[in-house]
Amino acid sequence: MDRSKSWIVPPSALPTIRRGRPCPNPTAPPGEVIQLLSHWLDPKTLAVASCVSKSWYAIFSSEHLWKPICHSLFPSSLHLTTAKPFVSHRHLFLLLHAASKRRLVIPSPPLLSLRHLVFMVDVFHGDAPVLSLAVTGEELESLHGIFRFGVRIGEVYKRGEVDAREELRVVWMVVTKECREAFTLMDFVGKGTSVGSNELWFSEKLPCPSSGCCSATMDLADLEAEVVIELCCDHDGAKKRVAKVGFGLMNSKAWRYVKVADGLLYLQSFLLPWRH
Repeated sequence: MDRSKSWIVPPSALPTIRRGRPCPNPTAPPGEVIQLLSHWLDPKTLAVASCVSKSWYAIFSSEHLWKPICHSLFPSSLHLTTAKPFVSHRHLFLLLHAASKRRLVIPSPPLLSLRHLVFMVDVFHGDAPVLSLAVTGEELESLHGIFRFGVRIGEVYKRGEVDAREELRVVWMVVTKECREAFTLMDFVGKGTSVGSNELWFSEKLPCPSSGCCSATMDLADLEAEVVIELCCDHDGAKKRVAKVGFGLMNSKAWRYVKVADGLLYLQSFLLPWRH
């Protein structure tokens, strides 16, 4: 017997397809077959298959499928399911898997650049202004790519004398060049921290933006604004003239300044809120 001819189907056995009518769907595989195959599928395929229909969702979302997967890849999830038994292992796996992927996402480059911004610092003793300056980002230079800048105070900026023993009000703001948006990075009232005999340090915790920003290595919960006032040492009196002002964004937990790109992304979340 010729085996090749045994597979030929006579035309009379073929289904008749009328013009204008769709071909009938093939018969769905039995539920027992689907359940058998489900044990050999990876998590991604299981998740996709569970979205096909209600019957497939019941099969591919079964606890006996997702429980070993979840506990093998995230062993500590066993403690969560013990404390909250109503949480499904499928939901828990998708939640933890998404979290592990999210930390690897590289944020988009900032839309803002330093040339779009103007930085303003005002220092008051009581109600009397001691120092006021406004400098564009184009005039600032970053050392080693960190978000910290210094401005030497010349005759162009209004300055007075500062007594390191007295309380001061230090305000640091950033404004877009078009004067459409502004954000206050610091509004500190109190005594600065003396470093040596000629420096006063002021710092204030910054709010977290409503949307995620910055790189995964930057902890927004520990972000602080910092202003450093360097005093002249040309005389030994209690009051000294301001020689230089520095300002930057500091990660207080890691005790280091953030990168310029991260600082711009942080400011962007407040100055360009419609972009988030």
